[in-house]
Amino acid sequence: MPPTERRETTEHRSLRALLSAYAVSQFGNWLFRTGVVYYAYNQNHGSNALLTTAIVLVYLPILFGSRLLAPLADRQDTRRTLIGLDVLRASVLVVLLAAVGGGAGGGFTSAATIGVMAFLSLLTPFFTASQTAYLRRVLPTERIPSALAAVSKVDWSTFILGTAAAPLMLQVSNLPVLITLDIASFVVSGLLLVRLAPAPAPAGGRTDGAAGGAGKPRLTGSSRWLLASVFALNAGAGVINVYPNVVARDFLGGGATWLSVINLANGAGAVIGATLAARLRGRRGLRPGVLAALTVAVSLACMTLVTTAWVAVLASSTMLLAGQVFAVVFQARILENEPVAVAGRVSGHFTLGTFAGVTVSILLFMGITSAGSLRGSFTVLLLAAALSALVSAGVGHAAARRYGEAAPEADPQGPDGEAESAALLVRQAGRSFATGVTVASTVASGVPHATTVNSFVTVSLDPPLVMICVAHGSHLGGLITEGSPLGVTVLAADQRETAVHFARAERPVGEAQFAGHAWRPGQETGAPLLSEGAAWLEGRVQSVVPAGDHAIVLARVLAFTPSDEPGEGPLVFYGGGFHSLGHDASAAPGGLQKAEQ
Repeated sequence: MPPTERRETTEHRSLRALLSAYAVSQFGNWLFRTGVVYYAYNQNHGSNALLTTAIVLVYLPILFGSRLLAPLADRQDTRRTLIGLDVLRASVLVVLLAAVGGGAGGGFTSAATIGVMAFLSLLTPFFTASQTAYLRRVLPTERIPSALAAVSKVDWSTFILGTAAAPLMLQVSNLPVLITLDIASFVVSGLLLVRLAPAPAPAGGRTDGAAGGAGKPRLTGSSRWLLASVFALNAGAGVINVYPNVVARDFLGGGATWLSVINLANGAGAVIGATLAARLRGRRGLRPGVLAALTVAVSLACMTLVTTAWVAVLASSTMLLAGQVFAVVFQARILENEPVAVAGRVSGHFTLGTFAGVTVSILLFMGITSAGSLRGSFTVLLLAAALSALVSAGVGHAAARRYGEAAPEADPQGPDGEAESAALLVRQAGRSFATGVTVASTVASGVPHATTVNSFVTVSLDPPLVMICVAHGSHLGGLITEGSPLGVTVLAADQRETAVHFARAERPVGEAQFAGHAWRPGQETGAPLLSEGAAWLEGRVQSVVPAGDHAIVLARVLAFTPSDEPGEGPLVFYGGGFHSLGHDASAAPGGLQKAEQ
């Protein structure tokens, strides 16, 4: 198949649909939220008390939603949950539009608008947790940082558009127009989410609405340290929520124009930061996040120069750039620390830590600025924020030293530590058992995929059945469902490089991963079979059974062909390395060849 004619994998299409839907809904959200806050702030002659009250009314419900609603994402079908939340949010806004457009009294309209903003904020962590849980279930672990970075880029790109446009739109339109646009964004988002492929249920998880498992296991020690760092950073960096309004109106005197300029620069900085985070996370562990926290501290200190416009804008945009690096690096690490089955709950903890810090920052703003002149008290607030960011960097550095820079490590004192010890024992025992090495493959939407597997086992001759095990979150695991085609190439002793290549997480996806490795589509299923090998098998997946952090894939054999060329026998995996038997061990006639009859 020529590269220009390749069709996207299910994974890529779903990720694109998810990001597109998020972009549409977030644009409407930022437009509506920023417009309402700015309108109230401007109408009340720059009242800082009203500004902070409006922001707190947005963020406090997020705290409750993070704690109470986010864990529900682990118990539901994440695709249906995302669509349902868009329908619910659009419906609530339709009611608000009817109240505003119906000429209700000003007091009622204000109260209704604030109430709807609070309700939408309450649902935000549930939506975010469902989105994160979906990504965690359908993507391999190594792709989580880049996916989180993509979500962050969408968020801040729409922030640029929404927050820059809202104050200007209010000059030529009104609140009902903003509400209508937000309704339309949720409708379009819901339609795009229909294109998502269903996410597989995690091992041990439930998607039927019932609670999965007994009790709520504690987070690992590493995750708790990192969440403390997240809280400390946002207790300082959260001042960015009031900084543009205060600087634009009270220090630069530009009103809507300066507010749009600052928001535009801040959003651009955040998009750049998210782009950098995707490249840095996989190579250097937590170190980029710790350095980013230090950069946030320095930027907050520089933001005290509020009367010098270019310094104020550059410092705040740099702070957000570094903040996105920090957020992506730390959130990806926390997700890696915890099981896939609790990704929604983990997302809720991250959101809770983030917005608890932001709320503390806003409350400090209210308290400090009410104690003296705005010019002096705002400087004190920014210096206190810089100190909080330094504390965050210190906690993150301590976590990296205690739990490692790159690989997550379970708390040795908790139940997760016991599970890690048990896994180590199983891994060590497995090294004493010699297995063959295969390349298992499938084709989805016309796009081939293959990966190295040494868990291939023959199960039954009548009917002819074989089995492989695939990890939850792996690319192959996300493509294989009941009825999927399955190809298996048993590797020969001279194919060590082939085994290593198809085991590399960073190899390309689709047909590109086969470059230098000749293959052909199987006659029975179309699943890729490598041209060289000790034997080839084709089958159709009969069932996929969750089993711990893997899934057992049982397939009915449709064809089996041994190699008729003499060789050194099959490739063998033993003691953590590849070996050969030293003689021809090709399959004899008979056996599973009955499947060809």
